[in-house]
Amino acid sequence: MFLEVQYALVVEFYGIIRAMEEAQKMGLTNVWLECDFALVCATFTARTNVPWMLRNRWNTCLNYCGKIKFMVTHIFREGNVCADN
Repeated sequence: MFLEVQYALVVEFYGIIRAMEEAQKMGLTNVWLECDFALVCATFTARTNVPWMLRNRWNTCLNYCGKIKFMVTHIFREGNVCADN
């Protein structure tokens, strides 16, 4: 999906939401999410607000995370092979 021009934070949140939507479609009950954006990781624990355009989908994501065994950790960009390619 083309997101037009967005801030990096919006794109990171969108990526997390899409990953969790796919996990839900696959019926996963154990999910470990690694993210190289520390603010996104902190949002899962602090329950702070996300960009308004993603808020409904984010709340659905949090609802799903509350029903499964879920863990989110921060990984430094150097350790994120997918982002380096």
